[in-house]
Amino acid sequence: MRLARTLVVSVTIFGLSTPAFAGDLRDSIARAATQQASQPTPPRMQKSYLVPGASLVVAGMSMTLYGFLHTSGGEFVSGEVSKESKTGLGAAGLAVAGAGGAILFLGSERARHAPSITVAPDRVTVTKRLAW
Repeated sequence: MRLARTLVVSVTIFGLSTPAFAGDLRDSIARAATQQASQPTPPRMQKSYLVPGASLVVAGMSMTLYGFLHTSGGEFVSGEVSKESKTGLGAAGLAVAGAGGAILFLGSERARHAPSITVAPDRVTVTKRLAW
């Protein structure tokens, strides 16, 4: 019992004294903000590419699933897939999803080559990657 009390008191003292090792909180926050501001943020994809591309991928995959899994009578495919399912609708859905993927790819390529602008309290940094 005495050992348990000693252990609890020791852990409590150590737990209460640990924040004293951290140093000044204000300096730590300022240092972290400076380090974060000095690291350039990766450029993000423009919404003009993201929204249409993602919506085309979702719509195309929905068309694909519906076309390949449903028959002309509205039932699920049971046996011979090529004869019972709406393969034309499924193929059109794959094409639409592919077009959406191409738009997303173009948006990511443009975002990768776009300049990165970082604004900090003491400076503004513009970073541009050049490739030959």
